[in-house]
This record gives sequence, structure tokens and C-alpha cells, in this order.
Amino acid sequence: MPVAQDRFKDWLRELARHMARTGRYGSWRLIQIELRFMQGIREAANCFADSEIRTELDALCREAQKQAGRAIALPALEPSTDSAFAAATR
Repeated sequence: MPVAQDRFKDWLRELARHMARTGRYGSWRLIQIELRFMQGIREAANCFADSEIRTELDALCREAQKQAGRAIALPALEPSTDSAFAAATR
């Protein structure tokens, strides 16, 4: 894999970790959906093929939700403030 692709993959995984720590996502799958479909980052489809990153993201999601006192956290649907949603519906 070329260096630029490695860096992008690392960046994407760090972004996913940050998203998991927010407590807005219940699992790596929801993060992948957000990145791939809502943000348009096609590479997210392959970025989470490794079971280690999926396990790590799930653990980060659980911990963030526990700290926030949430049992189940789904991504907020805020069409008025979600730029990807707003752009898609124009």
C-alpha cells in the first residue's frame, strides 16, 4: 500500500476513534455508515475490514456511552444542522 494510502487510512481510523469517543455512535457499523454514506468517504467501506479496529471502536463507543449515561446512542438526525443531509436533500 502506498504511503499516502497508509496515511489516509490512519487518519480515517483516528477520525473513527474520535467519533466513537463522542458517545453518539453505538458501534463501528454506525461510524462506518456515517463516514461512507453521510460524509461520502468511500474508502470507509474497506477501512474497517480489520477485526481489531472494529473491536476497539465498539469498546470506545460503549465507554463513551457509559460515561454519558446512555444505554443506547444512535446518531442524531438533525436535518437543519447536518450539512451532508441538507446538501443531499437540496
